[in-house]
Amino acid sequence: MNKQWNIMNRWLLSAAVLATFTACQRTAPIAPMPEDDGFLKKDGPVLMLHGKPFYEISFNRFDLFWQMLAAEFGRGGYGPHPAASAEKALKDLNGLGFKTLRVFCTSSPDYFDPVKRPRFLAAMDRMLDLCDKYDIRLVFCLGNCEPHYATECGEEFTDLICREESASRRKMRQYVKEMVLRYRNRRTIAMWEHGNELLLKADIGGRSREWNKMKIPTLEEIARFHTQEAAFIRSLDTGHPITTGDSYRNGLWTLFQFGQGKSETMWAVDTMADIGRAVAMAQKPVDVFCIHNYYHSFAYGCHEVKGPDGKLAAVNLGDWTRIAHAEGKPLYIGEYSAMPVARTEAQKKFWAENPEWFESYEGPDREKAEKVVQIALEQILAAKPNLTHWWCYQSDRDMDQKNPQRFDIDLERTPELVRLVADANRRLQMATMGFSYMKTNVSEKGK
Repeated sequence: MNKQWNIMNRWLLSAAVLATFTACQRTAPIAPMPEDDGFLKKDGPVLMLHGKPFYEISFNRFDLFWQMLAAEFGRGGYGPHPAASAEKALKDLNGLGFKTLRVFCTSSPDYFDPVKRPRFLAAMDRMLDLCDKYDIRLVFCLGNCEPHYATECGEEFTDLICREESASRRKMRQYVKEMVLRYRNRRTIAMWEHGNELLLKADIGGRSREWNKMKIPTLEEIARFHTQEAAFIRSLDTGHPITTGDSYRNGLWTLFQFGQGKSETMWAVDTMADIGRAVAMAQKPVDVFCIHNYYHSFAYGCHEVKGPDGKLAAVNLGDWTRIAHAEGKPLYIGEYSAMPVARTEAQKKFWAENPEWFESYEGPDREKAEKVVQIALEQILAAKPNLTHWWCYQSDRDMDQKNPQRFDIDLERTPELVRLVADANRRLQMATMGFSYMKTNVSEKGK
C-alpha cells in the first residue's frame, strides 16, 4: 500500500511539474540554443549567427572568384598579383569587422573542360580557404539562370528556365550539384543564391515572349523555376539558407498582367503593393527574401513607384522590410549603392533637378559623393533590412581602373566611403543586436 502510495505521489508530482513546465512554455517559450557550427541560419524573419540575431551592411565583391581564376590560370586582367590583392581585400574587411560578402561563383568553360576542371575547383577552394582564414561568409551566387547554358546546348533561354527536363537545365544542375555537395559542410557559405537578377527578364517580351531575339519567361515561370531549384538544392543541403538574387522592375506586375491578356497596358510604373505582390510570387519557395534596390535611381528609370496621388515617388526601403517579414522571411538587399551620374545630354534633366549629385566618387565631387552616400546609408538604417550588400567593394580589374563613373569603393582610393559603410554597419548592429562586430578603428563619425 505504501509502495503504491509512493508511486502515486511521484506520478502526481511529475504531472504537476510537467503541467507547470508546459504552461511556462506557452507563456514564455525558450528555444533551445543549437550547437554553434558558425553557419548563418534563418529563424523566421531573422538571420542568426552564433545563436544571435545577425544584421549587416557589407559589400559585393562580385569578381573575387574571377580574380582567383586569373591567378590559377596565369591570365591577365587583374594586375601582376591577383591572388595577393584578393587576399588583401579580405584581410582589410576582416580588420574592420565585416562578416559577409556576395560573390559571383558562376560556372565557366573551364569547369566543363575535363582537363581544366581540377584547376577551376582549386581556384574555388582557394577562395573559400581565404574566406575561412579571414572569417568571411559568402552569399554564393551560383549563376543558375545564365543564358550560356541554353546557348551551349543549342536551346532557348526559356528551355533552361521553363523546362526542368531540358538539356540546359541538366547541365546547369551538374554544376550546382557539385558546388553544393562540395561545400555544404562549410560555414564559409552564408547562403546559396540562385543567380543574378533573373526577375528583370520577366515578361519583357510582352505577348510575343521575345526580346532582343531571345525567348523570355513569364513571372509565373520564373517563380516555378525558383521553386524547382530551391527544392533541388534542399535535396542536397538543408544546412544553408537559399535566396534568389532577384532585382525588380517598376512595372513588373503591369508587364505580367499584359502578358496574361488581363490588361492592355504593357509598360507602366506599378504601385508598391503591386510590385510587392509580383516579387513575393518569385520569393515563395526560398528562405530569404531578396531584392536589389539602388538609391535615387530616377536617373535610370527604376526603383520608383506610383503613389496614392498618381505621382512617382522613390521606393521606401522600409516597405520591402515589411513585405519580407509579412512573408515570414528575412530581407536581403543583395545590391545597394548610390551611383555616380555622368553629365551627358541624356542626363540633362537629372542634373537640373539634382545639383547636389556627383559624377565620381573621386576628384572634385568627392565631398558631394560622401554626403549622398551618407544619405543613402541612413535609408538602410531606417529600414533595417537583415542583410545589405553595397555594390561594391573594390574591383581590381584592369578594365575598371580608368572609368570615372566606377562605383566600387576602395580602402586606399576612397577610404572615407569604406568607413561610412563601416560606421553605418556598426550603428545598425548596435540598434538591432545590441553589440557590433566592427573593430575600434572604425570612425565614430555619425554615432
